[in-house]
This record gives sequence, C-alpha cells and structure tokens, in this order.
Amino acid sequence: MPGFDGWLPARIPDAVAGKLNSRAQFIAADTVTAEIRFVTDAKNIRLTLSAIKPEFGLELLEIRIFFGNFLYQTHWLKPGEISTVMFSPPPVLPRIKDEYLRKGPGIGFAPNVCRVVSQRGSLIYCGIETFGHAVRPPEASEKPAKTCFFYGSSITNSTLDGFPSVACCRLGADLINLGLSGACHVEPELSDWMASLDGWDLAVFELGINALGSIVSEEFRGRVDHLLEVFTSRHPEKPLVLLTIFPSWYRPAFLKDRGDEKRDTVFCEILRELYGKYRTRGNLHLVEGSDILTDCCALGADWVHPKNYGHALMGLNLAEKIRDLL
Repeated sequence: MPGFDGWLPARIPDAVAGKLNSRAQFIAADTVTAEIRFVTDAKNIRLTLSAIKPEFGLELLEIRIFFGNFLYQTHWLKPGEISTVMFSPPPVLPRIKDEYLRKGPGIGFAPNVCRVVSQRGSLIYCGIETFGHAVRPPEASEKPAKTCFFYGSSITNSTLDGFPSVACCRLGADLINLGLSGACHVEPELSDWMASLDGWDLAVFELGINALGSIVSEEFRGRVDHLLEVFTSRHPEKPLVLLTIFPSWYRPAFLKDRGDEKRDTVFCEILRELYGKYRTRGNLHLVEGSDILTDCCALGADWVHPKNYGHALMGLNLAEKIRDLL
C-alpha cells in the first residue's frame, strides 16, 4: 500500500478484481474476516497497523484480537494514520485445562495462536515487534483441520458476527469469506479464479439477491451454471452447498401489495433447477434460505439484512445443516 509502508491482505487479487463489476473492484479490498496470525512466546507484542475508511459512514476500523478461539481485545484504528497496538498474552488461558480450550484435535485454534481479525473496511499491516522473541506462522496442528469457503452478497460479506463466522465458530472450522457486498454478480472470471483455489473442504454459495434488478434471469442462470460447472469439475468430491435466497421483502408473499410476482421467485427456481442438473456431477447440496433464516424478526428494518441476532440464528442453523458434510 503506497504511502503506508505496509501490506493490505486483499481477499481477491487486483488482476481478478479488475474484471468484475465496478463495486466489486473495491469491495475485493475489504479485509473483513481476514486475519493476521502468528505464534510467539513474547510477553510484550507491538503491532503497527493502519486502515482505509470503511463504508457507510463508519469513521474507524474495528479489529479484534483473539488468542485461539477466545476474544481478548478490541481496538479501533483511525483511517489514514499509522497506529501502534501493544498488548501482552492473556494470563488466564495457560491456567485452563486443554480440553476446554479446543473442541478436539483439529477443531478450532490452539490458544497460543494470536489472531488479529479485521472488521468491515481495509486493514493494513505495517509490522510487528516482539522485543527479541521469535515469531512464526501457526503450524497445521494449531489451526482447524477443516476450512469452509463462502461466496455471496453483503449477507455473506458480513461483520465478524456474521453467519459465516458464527457457523465456522460453531463447527471449529476455519473461514475463507469472499462475499462481495452489493456486488455478488457471479462473473465467470471470478468463478474460474475461486474454483482454482485449494485449501478448503466445503463451499457455500449464497447467490441471487444482488442479481435482482442488476442481472436478467437468463444471464444469472448462465453465470450460476458456469460456477457450478467449474466447481464440480475441479472439486468433484468436495461438498458444495447452494443456498436459495433468504427471506426478505423481495418475496411477494410478504407484501400487502404483491406487485411484481416474479421478484426473487424466478431466481430461486433457477437455483433449484441448476441443483437438479449438477447434483449427480458432484457433491452438491441444496439448502433453502428459509431453513436458515427461520425468523423474519431477525431482519433489520430494511427487511433484507439480518442483524446480530439474525446472523447468530442463521450461523447456528447452517452449522447443523453442514456438520455431517464436513
């Protein structure tokens, strides 16, 4: 990042982001749920960080520091300034029995793994000081054995309390979140790149709501068809979970004046039809959005985006749906 003397852990490379719709090009650099992870025996840790201002009028970038699975501290970074965050490892965790710190071997994170996790916005890493103590990446045994991959709209590209994070926490799994807020248009270039990635065990696709009003139904069909073709071809054994659109005001049945009867109905039918086409070509599973968001009062007043209770409900429901697939 020029001018910051640091590095941006962008979720999608520039070469791919540049081929996407205009909004996706900058949402790709949103580092929400991206993590800086390390292990050190230092008693004092000093991180030098900066940030790019988040969307929606937020003035500060929130970061959360975990040790293993446990939230330790929360800090707020002022965009455009280089900040220093200094802390010591939590004193209580070494006193807790091992069986209470992880859910089992390969489930969740080992408590010695320091995780600096970004909220919505862009986190910039400038450096670390451990005062003479060694710093190393976590070993495989210190991380979850399973990783879930998510792609979808702003509901997926959600906060650290969003349903993908909740589901993975419940399952003790790692998370790759490639949600694109307001920009999930399922472009073939992005599908090709995502399908080229390894290092994940299960993929969840939350598609459709960003296509309403942006992409005609047949174009949406072709793009989802391509996504499922490349994923089932490259990863025939890995479980793929296709979600239909979550309940929202786009569903005609909820409206006093039903208006356009098509709304989300056509796009959900496309997803169901393509599930039928690819279910025998790979390990594909269909989950209805209404089986994940089971309480409409979990929505915000826009009747599209779940709030914290909604994301918690959805994450726990999804975890139960996919537990056996992992």
